[in-house]
Amino acid sequence: MMDQVLLLRFLLTISVACSYSVIVATPPEIIVQTGCVIKENDRGEIVDVDLSDRTLSESLITALTKLPELSVLRLRRTSISDEQLGRFITLKLRMIDLRNTNITDDGLVHLAKIKSLVDIQLEKSKVTDIGIQRLAGLNLKSFNANYCTSISNRSLAVLAAMPSMEQIQLDYTKINDTGMAVLTTASRLTRLRIRGVDITGAGLAHISQLRNLSRLNLRDTSLDDAGLTVIAALPAIDWLDISECRLATPDGLGQLKKASTLTYLDLWETKTNDDVLATFGGLTKLKFLNLKATYVTDNSLPVLLKLTELAELNVAGTQLTDTSFLALGKIPSLKKLNVANTDIGFDTIDSLTESRSDLEVIEFEN
Repeated sequence: MMDQVLLLRFLLTISVACSYSVIVATPPEIIVQTGCVIKENDRGEIVDVDLSDRTLSESLITALTKLPELSVLRLRRTSISDEQLGRFITLKLRMIDLRNTNITDDGLVHLAKIKSLVDIQLEKSKVTDIGIQRLAGLNLKSFNANYCTSISNRSLAVLAAMPSMEQIQLDYTKINDTGMAVLTTASRLTRLRIRGVDITGAGLAHISQLRNLSRLNLRDTSLDDAGLTVIAALPAIDWLDISECRLATPDGLGQLKKASTLTYLDLWETKTNDDVLATFGGLTKLKFLNLKATYVTDNSLPVLLKLTELAELNVAGTQLTDTSFLALGKIPSLKKLNVANTDIGFDTIDSLTESRSDLEVIEFEN
């Protein structure tokens, strides 16, 4: 009797082991052969495939459609077509990356059927307002259509109407101050990237009540002093890029002294000068500061030394001298110092590199 019990337990163990081996599937060989990055869940099921820059084939597309747990699919810089996107409508995708592809509005018809999607990346694709209108039924959290230059306020309205929307990226599109009004109620928005658009303070006034907005990229926009006043009052602002915003005056830039929550600030090629920097003594949470091609001199050194959490400082193309460079090198938290296109001396560079093995000094830029 005991032998029979032991035999039964043995057979049961073998059965469980065999069943487990079936559950933990081996990734399809055709996917593995691409050399792409594959991620699996705890059960060995493929959940994330990155085929960026890979050659696609019909057999590869077919293999992807047979991955029931696939939730993230990255197809950046591939030949994926509108028709092929239709093959994925049975999957429970949450994120799809179609940047730098030839996907058009016809492809978005298929994406609109994948109700599980929360993140769509379409930067430098061929989509227009018409296609984005078709996505109105999705509950997206993140959307990127940077450099889709025909996109206008119509698309911004579609995105802003999604109550789940948290991140919008629309660089170099046709949105303007009038269109920004739809963002007034986008209460969950945390990130807004709209580089190269014609947005002024009149448009930015509509984001003044967005208490969760922490990341704002306005590089190369029509940002003016009125807009800076709005930005400085955003309660959660943490990351700000206003590089190449040439309409903002020193007086307007000085308003940023109120943004004490900032940890990242990019002022490259703005009218930032010593008077502006003199107001920044309270921005002690800054970890990144870009002053490249601004008008700061050694007179700004006392304020810079107050920024004791700085990890990266770019002063390329400024009028700082060796005196300032040597002093800045003593900020314990500083790990990267860009001094390209300055009059820094060779002895100063040697002194910095010898005294701080953990400090990267950048002398040249392309």
